[in-house]
Amino acid sequence: MAETTLNGGCHCGAVQVRLDPGKPVGELALRACQCGFCRRQGARTTSDPDSRLTIAAGPDALHRYRFGRKAVDFLICRACGCYVAAMIEDGGAAWATLNVVGTDLPGFEGRVPERLDYHDETDEQRLARRKAKWTPTRLVDAVPNA
Repeated sequence: MAETTLNGGCHCGAVQVRLDPGKPVGELALRACQCGFCRRQGARTTSDPDSRLTIAAGPDALHRYRFGRKAVDFLICRACGCYVAAMIEDGGAAWATLNVVGTDLPGFEGRVPERLDYHDETDEQRLARRKAKWTPTRLVDAVPNA
């Protein structure tokens, strides 16, 4: 991996993220999806197929929200409501795009995101793009503090 691990989490800390970047943080894409959900959330996302993402959440800490084509899980903290990531699972593997705003991930401050609109994609094109550009992801159970 290119740089040290980046750590973040939702507002209340119930969901933690660890991004092991495959390139310098300044070279990671920063996007502003123009769908209704992402615009309302003020989301700024990053993903990179050469990076690795781990999302750790306690039992029942995450709500999986689906809308539109119902092909992706938007992971939202049940306690504080932060939108953490959007994730797809297919064939035993998972990929995600991480909301750097919702997880307070360092290294993206002051950057202007690329505005993207995907409404013209077919379901097949959308899945192929996500698998090619999103970050391989592990969703793990967090051990609550004793």
